[in-house]
Amino acid sequence: MQEVGVKRIVLHTTASSGRSELLTLDSGWKTCLPLFFIAAAPPLQAHTDGTPLAPHALWTAWSLQPSVILPVAIAVAVYTRGVHLAWKKAGRNRGVPVWRVCSFFLGIMGLIAALVWPLDALGENLFAAHMGQHIVLMGLAAPFLVLGLPIPTTMRALPRSWQRKLALLAASNSWRRSWSWATAISVATVLQLVVFLIWHIPSAIALSLNDGVVHSTMHASLFVSALLFWTAICQMRGQEFGAGMIALVITFKFSLIVGALLAFAPTAFYASYGARPAAWGFSLLEDQQLAGLLMMTAGAMMYLMAMVALVAVWFGKMEKTHPANGRATVRGTEGR
Repeated sequence: MQEVGVKRIVLHTTASSGRSELLTLDSGWKTCLPLFFIAAAPPLQAHTDGTPLAPHALWTAWSLQPSVILPVAIAVAVYTRGVHLAWKKAGRNRGVPVWRVCSFFLGIMGLIAALVWPLDALGENLFAAHMGQHIVLMGLAAPFLVLGLPIPTTMRALPRSWQRKLALLAASNSWRRSWSWATAISVATVLQLVVFLIWHIPSAIALSLNDGVVHSTMHASLFVSALLFWTAICQMRGQEFGAGMIALVITFKFSLIVGALLAFAPTAFYASYGARPAAWGFSLLEDQQLAGLLMMTAGAMMYLMAMVALVAVWFGKMEKTHPANGRATVRGTEGR
């Protein structure tokens, strides 16, 4: 797996092949920087009046807030230009693999599903849709964007002066220490779980429903904590794979436990949704139970898939490092 880390933002051309290459800086923070601005962009208006959407009106339920649309559009434009420049110089799939480009746009689709259509509007009256927003932001958009946005791609599209300034910032000792701490797997895992728990306290949910700034802060903090977590996972190297697997197992079990608490609780915890008109025939308790089932299935599945991918990467690295041992093990197993 290609490093998510940032590399030096200076292009040069080799004399032998004439291909553009990238020298590197050794930090991963700028990979996520444009995404932080997307998450932190506050809405220009609070939520709607709380009138539930009818199923036939779902196609018109677009949350077209400029403070969300513009950062997403800018990120897409800059990334696309970076890919164009990379492929123009080195050829398609050189410098920026196609799978990373696909990953980036899958992440963007996740952002749109969570913040633009349809989950944002549905979350006004359905707690299950609100939970769906958080699952998509943290388990779909964040990991795919981290995988799909290597820093050389973005930096190619920026002016040289910006590249130099960002390189100097990334090279500063204080920033490097701060970023290394924030993306340590133990810190990132605890941070993500704590942020998720805080924002799912019933009083916090109630506050977010009635205040657009609080609602935006909720999404921003959940998304940023997920970016840090997936950055920590994606930069696992060598013996760190074990720590990454433990972090994923903990998060997987956390999703199952929280989902089970919501799905099998005899009473509804989120009375703030009861004060709003019921949507799609769900009672308050049924809505909460559906949210719990989503957490147990879709939410947990994201981390289970990441565990499978991490194991596959680990075995691939083992095969490359010790190919003879791997083949001997296979032959020994077949001979039994």
